Amino acid sequence: MRASLLLLSALPFLASCGTVHDWRELETAPMTYGECYEGLLFIARNDGFTVDVNGSDRGMGTLQSKWRMRQLSLGRPGRYRLVAEIDVDRGSAQVGWPVRFVIEQQLVKDLRRSNTPEEKDWSKNGQDGEREAIFGEKLQRRIGKPVESGARPRT
Repeated sequence: MRASLLLLSALPFLASCGTVHDWRELETAPMTYGECYEGLLFIARNDGFTVDVNGSDRGMGTLQSKWRMRQLSLGRPGRYRLVAEIDVDRGSAQVGWPVRFVIEQQLVKDLRRSNTPEEKDWSKNGQDGEREAIFGEKLQRRIGKPVESGARPRT
């Protein structure tokens, strides 16, 4: 009885554990919130991401792209998308804004479903570290704090 009560009390927290991200982070230079969001949006669009209006909220500082398709090995379909957040609670125009982002990946494991996959056929495939590094460098150049010579930006 006691174990079942403990399990029931933990259920609301289990749903939030479904997606774990290894966020890339950077601090922006001092700028308005609008300049920060527009800079993030500019880099995302120029990097080929299309904004998903259902998963994005400018006022809350969230930006999510639509899935982009790509072909993986053995003819297996894959897809990836950008998820980014600006921490509006910790940032300000005087000191800058904390920004974090990931590029999620998914693939279809069942080759029988690879020609016409449905939403249920997609499985998580981690993050695209290479794309994240490139995106982070572009974002750093656009809105990041100036980097002292010899120091590398933290992404």
